[in-house]
Amino acid sequence: MDALVRRRRALLIGALAAPFAISIAGAPGCGGRASAPGVGTSHHGGLGHGPADAGDGGFVDGAGSLPAAYRTSFTKVNRGRFVSQGHAAGRWEADVYANEAAARALATRTREVPVGAVVVQEHFERSSGDVRTPGPVMVMEKRPPGFAKEHGDWRWAVVGSQGQLVKDGVIDACAGCHDDAPMDGLFPVVE
Repeated sequence: MDALVRRRRALLIGALAAPFAISIAGAPGCGGRASAPGVGTSHHGGLGHGPADAGDGGFVDGAGSLPAAYRTSFTKVNRGRFVSQGHAAGRWEADVYANEAAARALATRTREVPVGAVVVQEHFERSSGDVRTPGPVMVMEKRPPGFAKEHGDWRWAVVGSQGQLVKDGVIDACAGCHDDAPMDGLFPVVE
């Protein structure tokens, strides 16, 4: 991955992960919800799912004052990478980062996650045996009541491996699984 792609990806993910300071306008592992678009598939232009889809986040290198990266400001909640069974049924290994509110919710396995909780899941390709190749980064943010009541008031964002914003908002494929999660939209991190 060249330096420009790394920088764009870090800027976009940083903007999404730290308290969502910049507003931007059946997944195979989810129990067979075949009508939902697949999570973790590559999209090459023409997504056509509405205004929340975008080719990129509208950022240019150096634009704006972005918060610190999630890797340094959030808690890594897993000890080592694990196979993500829920996102593309084992295609990736993952690391999970959580801000203070989300880390506390995950640690206590609460049924009510507080507003402002943010979870970031980084994915790494397993297909070639090289688990260092970056895949998408998926972000969840617990929003105030009324944001998406039918989906626990969660906002999701998917950032592609090249730093492009793939989707942002209430994403049906994400909600389809996370609506059934045991901890108010969150699944426990199991290594």
